[in-house]
Amino acid sequence: FGSSVLAQQSAADKLSNLQSALFARLHKMPLVKLFSRVQIKVPAQTLHKSLTEIWGVAAMPQVMKVMYCPVVDESSIGEEIYVDIRAKAKPERTPEFVNDASKKTADLLAKYGHATNVRVELYEPSLQYEAFGKPE
Repeated sequence: FGSSVLAQQSAADKLSNLQSALFARLHKMPLVKLFSRVQIKVPAQTLHKSLTEIWGVAAMPQVMKVMYCPVVDESSIGEEIYVDIRAKAKPERTPEFVNDASKKTADLLAKYGHATNVRVELYEPSLQYEAFGKPE
C-alpha cells in the first residue's frame, strides 16, 4: 500500500513540476521593464495590449510581462522613461523587425506624453533557466 501511495505522489510531483515549467516558459518573454522617475501616464495593462501587437505576440499575450520600475535617480539623455526589453532571439525577430518595434514602442509612449529611450536585448533561448513556485 505504501509503495502505491509513493508512486501516485511521485507521478503527481512530476506532473506539478511539468506544469510549473510549462507555466514559466509561457509567462516570461518578452519582458518589458519601464524605468522612470515620473508617474507613467498609462496603465501597464493598457500598454501590455498595444505592446503584444507591436512585438508580434498578440496571439499569445501571456508570454509578455510589462513591469513599471520606479527610480529614485538615474542618468538621462532627455528621456522620462527608459524601456528595457529582453526577448528570445527568433528567426522572425530580425534587426529590421526589432528596430521597427523599438521605434513603435517609443512612439506609443510618446502618444501618452513621455520622451522614451528603448533598449532591446535578444538572448539565446537554450541559455535561459527558470523556476516557478507556488504555495502548497
